Amino acid sequence: MGPEGVDLEAVRLYLQAGRYMEAEAALDLDPRPADPEWLRLKGWARWHLGDERGLQMVERAARMVRQGAGWVWQDLGALLFRAGRWQEAEEALKRALDHFLAEDDHLGRAWALHGLGVAALHRGRLGLALRRAEEAWALVRVKALGSFRGRVLTLLSSVHRARGELREALFRARQAAEGKGDADDRAVALRSLGTAFRLAGRPALGKARLEEALKLSAEGARRGAALAELSACYLALGWKREARRAAGEALGLLDTHAPARSRVLVVLAELARRESPEDGGALALLEEALAIGPYPLMEEALGFPELFAFAERSGLRLPKARRAPDKPKVVLEDGPERRLWVGRRSVPLEGSGRAFDLLALLLREGPLHWREAALRLWGEDGPGVRERLHMTASRVRDLLGDREAVRWKGEVLSLDSERRWDLRH
Repeated sequence: MGPEGVDLEAVRLYLQAGRYMEAEAALDLDPRPADPEWLRLKGWARWHLGDERGLQMVERAARMVRQGAGWVWQDLGALLFRAGRWQEAEEALKRALDHFLAEDDHLGRAWALHGLGVAALHRGRLGLALRRAEEAWALVRVKALGSFRGRVLTLLSSVHRARGELREALFRARQAAEGKGDADDRAVALRSLGTAFRLAGRPALGKARLEEALKLSAEGARRGAALAELSACYLALGWKREARRAAGEALGLLDTHAPARSRVLVVLAELARRESPEDGGALALLEEALAIGPYPLMEEALGFPELFAFAERSGLRLPKARRAPDKPKVVLEDGPERRLWVGRRSVPLEGSGRAFDLLALLLREGPLHWREAALRLWGEDGPGVRERLHMTASRVRDLLGDREAVRWKGEVLSLDSERRWDLRH
């Protein structure tokens, strides 16, 4: 160890890579319990190694810190929702958001909005969760926060799954998995894509993504979360032995990760139902999962409908997602204040460029040659304009969460004819 002690930036890199034991070992070479940043990192490592005292360390750091307090409150909120303490998590994340707004810290604000979306999701407040996630995604677009892109897209995918909107969930999960990021970001994105495939009835595709995510998930709660989602996928494939083995290993790693533990309990409940439905073991496991919270329990109604029907017949009412229409109606309100509605949800337009104008143009005029569309939007059709139009069409797809919303056929652009559209002035 050099004369200046432990390199906290190197410790952060260890933590980002999921190498929690190495991070803690480095911190222990130079103990600084009076330094809130050292304490924050120590608590983060301890928590992910299964020690609940890590949360207390981050709480102490939040009370001690002055400069950069937003990030400590952000970390505290993240650990609180992993502990299943959703209301306390929201309170900590709101404090983080206040700090980030005061400091004009756009990345911090995106993290806090993301965290508030996660907390709302796990409390079953799906409308609020979607609004927070879309606010965070609009901020990522406007401020070009590419490093945080994958996490926000993964949250959007999770919220859509809970709402039964599997087409949108797959779109967002694919976007997240296609992006660049560190091993942690990629593992989270692959888990999201794998579970979206499973819930959409394509578990073989999900398995490949989830096994790749497991390889990227080094140790502790991160590995446990990957195993939890993989165990559900194995069971969807009918691989009961593999599902039981993965669920068993996951449980040993998830003392400090309530949401992933809830998913494992659902897997074990389905195994119990299949093997001996009359002994009550399945219902006890579902009651334990329900005590953790409504999510991810609710989305598993899409994956294991017979289990949820069994629970209902037995008098246990569980929150459950219902599959939404694949292509809900799109309404454009083209007035003094422009609005875009997909089904019953309002979509933020910040950072979407001319996407609304392209949608309105194709709704008014029908299919158009790309040169005509470019002339109507920008008054030119010279070099580079076609690429600009491609980018604008991609932004329309992003707003609607649908790869087929705008179609190119040869030189002609058109809207998806299978979806209902409405333009209101």
